[in-house]
Amino acid sequence: MTAVSRPLLLTGFMGTGKSTLGRLVAERAGVHFLDLDGELERRSGTTVRELFASEGEPGFRAREAQLLRELLATREPRVIALGGGALLKRDQRLFALERSVVVSLSTQPEEILQRLSGDTTRPLLDAPDPAARIHELLEARTATYAEAHARIDTTGQRPDALARRVLEIWRRDPIAVAAGADSYSVEVTHGDLVERLGQRLSALTPTRVVCVSDTNVDAAHGSLRQGLLDSAGAKHSTVLLQPGEEHKSLDALSPIYQAALDLGADRKSVLLGLGGGVVTDITGFAAATWMRGVRWLGAPSTLLAMVDASVGGKTAVDFGPAKNCVGAFWQPSGVVCDVQLLSTEPERGYLSALSEVIKTALIGDPALLQLVETEQRGILARDPQLLVEMLRRCVAVKASVVSRDPREQAERAQLNLGHTLGHAMEAFAGYGQLTHGEAISLGLTAALRLGTRLGHTPAALTARVEHLLKQLGLPTDLQRHRLPAAASLLGHDKKRAGDRVRFVFARDVGDVFTEHLALDAVQAEAQTL
Repeated sequence: MTAVSRPLLLTGFMGTGKSTLGRLVAERAGVHFLDLDGELERRSGTTVRELFASEGEPGFRAREAQLLRELLATREPRVIALGGGALLKRDQRLFALERSVVVSLSTQPEEILQRLSGDTTRPLLDAPDPAARIHELLEARTATYAEAHARIDTTGQRPDALARRVLEIWRRDPIAVAAGADSYSVEVTHGDLVERLGQRLSALTPTRVVCVSDTNVDAAHGSLRQGLLDSAGAKHSTVLLQPGEEHKSLDALSPIYQAALDLGADRKSVLLGLGGGVVTDITGFAAATWMRGVRWLGAPSTLLAMVDASVGGKTAVDFGPAKNCVGAFWQPSGVVCDVQLLSTEPERGYLSALSEVIKTALIGDPALLQLVETEQRGILARDPQLLVEMLRRCVAVKASVVSRDPREQAERAQLNLGHTLGHAMEAFAGYGQLTHGEAISLGLTAALRLGTRLGHTPAALTARVEHLLKQLGLPTDLQRHRLPAAASLLGHDKKRAGDRVRFVFARDVGDVFTEHLALDAVQAEAQTL
């Protein structure tokens, strides 16, 4: 029996093979199979067609949604084949993505029509021109079927081969980032980066591959880089950047563009970012702007990059003291976080990144904060099992927020907890003086203290987090790091709107909110925090 940890949902248009494949996968995994339409019919004592006739599609969809939520209330591993419209509503889709592994099946419209020929149980195909109806429904559901952990075209594929592929995806238990047609998944693993990312790279069938890394990462993991490129099956080249935030500038883009030009990279090429957050941010921005946008894959090599930059598609470079102010939203085609890479990360960078873990816990996972508090010894020793659990929790929180707000129109701003004043202190000190994680530790301290002063944050929570930061060796002394002077740089913050700045406060662990504050008021408060 293959080990799986949560349900598998097979979604996609009618006739794509969900029930046939679902039974085969369930048999191989040794778990129960359930067809959602069949279960609806069993419980209602009538057919799907009759439910449509008596209650209309809205009534049927309500029954369907209620049943699926009931089935996903527990994480019992089983395979569920869904009706083609079961995840049409986005809130239902996001719920399913968090509670299960969703694999979306597709087939060419002509093959769908052939498979469904003579099938009288499909009320949605009651139309004078079934072929036109299939095309109409497929076009309307493009985003629905794209938002999944994986997408598989079953056209002309053998069921046995498809079952192996689906079972492998299920076993890997990826985390979905739902972004419409640009959706992708993040895998957290230990020791098999070349296999996992290599498979993703090959699946993209790139014409050219440009790998971006830095000299430090290449010294430690050059063989991994070469293994990834060898698996691509395409001409490739590598660009090694100078490490450090101080090199995250427009100048860093030029050698990437030149390498792409020299290699003959076209719109079917792929950029591969292997490195920390600086590398992945620059790689993503280069991908967003080369040929007006090409695909890219992320292989973060630092704890900070895995926790933060691996999710969300924010790509950017700094411009003078304005951090990340030149950039674009450009989602990767996939990300693999292999915690084995963290074994070579320098101590300062690894430790400071734990501030982002704590920030993530404050935003959406009380159990994650407790994990860091109770398992400090193992986390500091970089125990792989603990790191996988910690990272999966971090990625899941951020993926959930980003999926609900991919372009930071509302809720995603909460991910900036601790960043407003943290970025100011990082820039004021001069890039390279404070690590990003150290700056966020200071920013979290400032945000929590300010929240307590304004009556938003319980003093006990502020004390709890400060104590944990200190235990981990992270800075909390705001005056030593010249917060009052650094606050003068808030005018450069991307979240500023006129004379006001958006600030994130914590009411409790897992309960944060944003508020617009007068810029001069924050600067005044910074004098005494």
